[in-house]
Amino acid sequence: MPLTLRAAREYVNTYHRHHKAPQGGLFAVGAEVDGKLIGCAIVGRPVSRTLDDGRTAEITRCCTDGTRNACSFLYRVCVRVATSMRYQRVLTYTLADEAGASLRGAGFKVTRRTR
Repeated sequence: MPLTLRAAREYVNTYHRHHKAPQGGLFAVGAEVDGKLIGCAIVGRPVSRTLDDGRTAEITRCCTDGTRNACSFLYRVCVRVATSMRYQRVLTYTLADEAGASLRGAGFKVTRRTR
């Protein structure tokens, strides 16, 4: 479902386990079941200046209520929307202690590890 950045930020600030919502963004998407918002994702420009080349988008937040496969669904939708906007690369980050199953399920591959 389409979602405003303001609504996505409110959802993230209410439900995300360990981060607040990012300051800005390019767009947000939501996932719903039976008319109820079950999750959202926010996509923006890359936080790292070295990656901000005008053709790269970064999924800065993905937050759900725990509904099965919702994160993978949101990641895939973000890539689809960013690609339709002519972004050539979409990236995101996850914590080292998170399994990353939803990212693998959405087709993402680990390219780097940081501290």
